[in-house]
Amino acid sequence: MARRTLAVPALGLLVLLGTAACGNGHGSSDARPAVCRASQLGWKMTRLPGKQQTTPSATLSAENKGSASCAFDGYPGIDVYIGKGPSADGKPKKGATPVHVELNPGHTVEFPLFYEATAAPGGSCEVSAEYDPSITVVPPHTEDGSVVKMTDAKGRHVRAQVCGVGIELGSPQLR
Repeated sequence: MARRTLAVPALGLLVLLGTAACGNGHGSSDARPAVCRASQLGWKMTRLPGKQQTTPSATLSAENKGSASCAFDGYPGIDVYIGKGPSADGKPKKGATPVHVELNPGHTVEFPLFYEATAAPGGSCEVSAEYDPSITVVPPHTEDGSVVKMTDAKGRHVRAQVCGVGIELGSPQLR
């Protein structure tokens, strides 16, 4: 019994040393890519038609325009605001899955955005389109953001408007 107890750890050590000596055959390609930075991402925010609460009001997409892959770990920060006045922030939708996306050059990650884009009858909007609000998007784990213009499906500028208290981001999809 004593021989078997010594043999098992010795065999494990031998396998570990053999693996380290031989490598895993993948070289440096196993290294995790760096965090995506605003400078390598091209952002788009597209307003979608329709008013159903179960469908997104818009999509937010980020294309990796850099020459190297980058890691998108988490949800981007979104701020729709009018100067120093009213604003609406984005947060992950309840039940949205955690995000870990390796974004290769030329590929895009797209987030559905859920929010009230039109006021209820007799209601008003927290961030009104009347003042053509600004939109800032910040990649996860960074401080550097980008200003984004909202467009319609044909790429024409439309003014953003948020009538509820905030914007919820759904689970992302690679495109």
